Amino acid sequence: MYFDVASVVANNDFTLSLVFEDGKSGIYDMKPLIGKGPWEHLASLSIFKTVSIDCGTAVWPGDIDIAPEELYENCIA
Repeated sequence: MYFDVASVVANNDFTLSLVFEDGKSGIYDMKPLIGKGPWEHLASLSIFKTVSIDCGTAVWPGDIDIAPEELYENCIA
């Protein structure tokens, strides 16, 4: 799909630097989500920085993820 994540880097300010399969790139701010719902476990920067890619989206240990559509539509170039 066009919004699949090709590259992700977790930054020290709880943002994600993203590159998508179609070449789009930008920053997604996770701060509004940190501490809420499934993302409560990402409040530790060391855990937040364990982000990786699985099935085209950003994922963390413990079955934590975020929809690639959300990342694509709301990342800031």
